[in-house]
Amino acid sequence: MAEGMEEIMNRLKWMHLWSAAVGAMDAVTGLLLVFLPALVLRLLGIPELGAESWVFVSWIGVFVTGVGLSYGLTFRNRQSGETVWAFTGLVRLLVCVFLTIQVVAGRMPVAWLLVAGADGAVAAVQLVVLGAGWWKEGRG
Repeated sequence: MAEGMEEIMNRLKWMHLWSAAVGAMDAVTGLLLVFLPALVLRLLGIPELGAESWVFVSWIGVFVTGVGLSYGLTFRNRQSGETVWAFTGLVRLLVCVFLTIQVVAGRMPVAWLLVAGADGAVAAVQLVVLGAGWWKEGRG
């Protein structure tokens, strides 16, 4: 019985670590998109945008920051963790599909596939963990 509880606690620690790491990645990326959008796009290898586009890149940065900060709610309780992972997993999956379609259609540079791949990978991990019921374990 103690072994089972130890495994559940290790899973919870892993999910919290994942949430902190992915949340911090998004929060920092989002803030950089707000305050230094040209730097972020340059690091991603995305060509320079027209001056009228920067406000929208920064606006996306606000959204990305919000998604990143939402991972902090996973530390409240397991139900909050499950909800955050379901929501952010869905958002990431939608971003992945959208960006992939736009790149394939030739409307966005191929460099955006890096973002699509990262979001798709994070979504896949979170959706698999949700499907396995790890957030529900030990709630009894």
